[in-house]
Amino acid sequence: MLRVHILFSLVFCFPLVIAQCPAPLSSADEFLAKTYDYLVIGGGTAGLTVATRLAEDTSFNVGVIEAGYLHIPDSNISVPFFENNAVFHPEYDWMLSTVPQISTGNRSIETPRGKLLGGSSAINGMAWTRASIPEYATWDSLNDYSGGWDWNSLLPYFLKSQMREANPEPGLSGFSTSYDQNGFYGPIATSLNAEYSGIIPPYIDALEQLGVSINRNPLDGNTSGIWNALVAVDRNSGSRSDSATGYYCPSAKRPNLHVLSGATVTRVLFDNSTSNLIATGVVFISGGSQYVVNATREIVLSTGVLKTPQLLELSGVGNATLLKNLGINPLIDLPGVGENLQEHVFITTQYELTDTFRGITFDDFGNATFASMQEAIYNKTRQGWLAATNCAFLFLPLDGFLNETEASSLLDTFDQSVQLLESTGSASPLVKAQLGFQRSWLTNGTVPQMEIIQIAGGLVETVPGKHYMSLLSGVMHPVSRGSVHINTTNALAPPVIVSNFLTADFDVQLLLDLFTFNNKIVATEPLSSYITAQILPPPNLTDSDLVAYIRETFAIGDHIMGTATMASRSLGGVVDPHLKVYGTSNLRVVDVSVFPSQIASHLQATVYAIAEKAADLIKSAVQ
Repeated sequence: MLRVHILFSLVFCFPLVIAQCPAPLSSADEFLAKTYDYLVIGGGTAGLTVATRLAEDTSFNVGVIEAGYLHIPDSNISVPFFENNAVFHPEYDWMLSTVPQISTGNRSIETPRGKLLGGSSAINGMAWTRASIPEYATWDSLNDYSGGWDWNSLLPYFLKSQMREANPEPGLSGFSTSYDQNGFYGPIATSLNAEYSGIIPPYIDALEQLGVSINRNPLDGNTSGIWNALVAVDRNSGSRSDSATGYYCPSAKRPNLHVLSGATVTRVLFDNSTSNLIATGVVFISGGSQYVVNATREIVLSTGVLKTPQLLELSGVGNATLLKNLGINPLIDLPGVGENLQEHVFITTQYELTDTFRGITFDDFGNATFASMQEAIYNKTRQGWLAATNCAFLFLPLDGFLNETEASSLLDTFDQSVQLLESTGSASPLVKAQLGFQRSWLTNGTVPQMEIIQIAGGLVETVPGKHYMSLLSGVMHPVSRGSVHINTTNALAPPVIVSNFLTADFDVQLLLDLFTFNNKIVATEPLSSYITAQILPPPNLTDSDLVAYIRETFAIGDHIMGTATMASRSLGGVVDPHLKVYGTSNLRVVDVSVFPSQIASHLQATVYAIAEKAADLIKSAVQ
C-alpha cells in the first residue's frame, strides 16, 4: 500500500508490550552445523510462511537464510501510524530504485522492498484485500487451465492465513465489512479500524450520489464499490501483524526450524548430470565470509520481485544472451526471468477542508497536544489514532466512473497502446495473452480498472492548523511493462530496474480521467460543503500540463509483481503451476514475482495464500 502518512517532528515513547520472540541465528557456523531437507531463501512474507508450514512436519529439517534482521520490538514496524518510518531506511529496506526515464519525468523511482524478518509485510501499508474472481481465473488460463490457481483453488489458502477479529465498536454506521469468506484461525490478524475521520461519511455519501454502492463483502470475489478495508493489525496489541509476528515467532522454538539472519545468498548450486537440473545448495555471505549450505530435498526462492530474478540470473538461469554477455554460463535459457514487471501507478489530488469541518484527520498529529494525548491513549490501551489507518477504498470498472463516450475513447487509447507495444516488438506472447484478457475486462465491466484511496489528511504543502483530504488514484492494470536484470556478476550490487512506468498512453489517459472523476466527487454534496480549495494538482492546468504533472509527481503502490511469472513455458513463463522453475526438478519460486498478471488489489493477502498453497504442494511431493 502507498506510503501516505506525513512524518511529523514528534518523539513518541512506547512501552515494549509485544511478546518476546526468540532471536534467529546470527552465526553461520551454527547454521551450518545442521543438515537441511529444505532451504528457504528469504525470510519475508512468503518465505516465513512456507518455512514454518514445512516445519510443522517434524520429519523435515528446514533452514531459512535472510539478509536482514529481526525487528521485534520496534515501534517503527509495529505502530500502524508509523507505517512509513521503515520505508527507504537502510535498516529495514533494500534501498532499490528504478533507472530515470523520460516517462517518469527523469526521476529515479524508489521501490521499497523489506530487508528484515517479515520482509515487505513488515513495512507495507497493511491493507488486506483480495482481487476479483475473473482475475484469478486468468491466472489459471495462463497456466493451461491447470485448475490450481483460480478463485476456488486459492480460497482455502486465503482462509488459512487469516484471523479475522471482531469489528471494533462502535465503528462507522453502515460502513462495516461482513465476515463472509473470512478466515478465523490463521496466523495473520486482520481487523477494521476503531477510529474514523469525520471526512469519511460525506465522501461516501457523495459517491452514493454518483451511483457508487457500498460493498459490504469485498472479500467474496466481487471487489467493485466503496468499502471499508481490512488491515493486518492486531487490535488487542494495537500493532502490525506480519509474517514475523504471525508465522515466525510462534514457530521459532521448533527444533527443526533454523533461521539465519544477516546473510545474503549469492548463487544457487546445481547438479546438471540429469535432464532437469537438481538444486543442491546455495552460496551465501555472512560476516564478510563466503559459505555453502546444501539441501537434500528442495530449495525455495522467496527473495522478492526484484531480488529473485537477480538470484536466478546469477545462478545461470535466465536469458542466455544476457548471461553470456556477463560471462555467466547459461544453465537454463529462460528469457522470461526479470521481464513482465508491472506496478500500480497513482496520482494525488489534495483538497483543503473548510473551517466548518470539526472532525479529526491525521493532520492533527501536527498539534503537539493532540499527539501527546494519542501517545498516552496508545500506551494505556493500544488504541486511538496511532493504531488507525486510512480505510475507505474504492474500486471501479470503467463504466463506474466514465460515461459511454469517455469509456469508448479510453478503449481506443488502449488498443492504440497495445498496437504500439506490439509494433516495437515489446510484447511477448505472455504480454499479448495478458492484454487480451484485459481487453475483455474493459468491455464487460467485471474487473475494476482503478482504485481510489481516501486519505484523511494532507500529504504535501500543508499548513499547521488546517485539515485536508487527499485522494490517491491508481491504474490497476497498466499496459506498460518493465524489467529487472543484473548488469554485473557482483551479487551484492543492486539489479537494474527499468520500470517503463507510464510509457503507454492508456496508463496516462486513465490517470487524467481519474483527475476529472476526483473533481466530480468533491463537487458533489454533501462533500462539496467541506471543500474550500484544491491544493494538488494546481487548479486550471491544461491537459498537457497535467500530463507533465503526472510524470513529475506520480507515486507507485509498492505492488510490483510478475518478474518470475508462473505461466506456461510456451508463453514465456519462468515457473510451472507447481511453482518449480522450468528445467529444474526441485527449485521453486514462492513470492510476488510469480504472479501471472497484475490484480486490482493490494498484494499481501494473495502472497500469503500462494505461500500457504506452495507449502502444501511441497509436502504433497513427498507423499
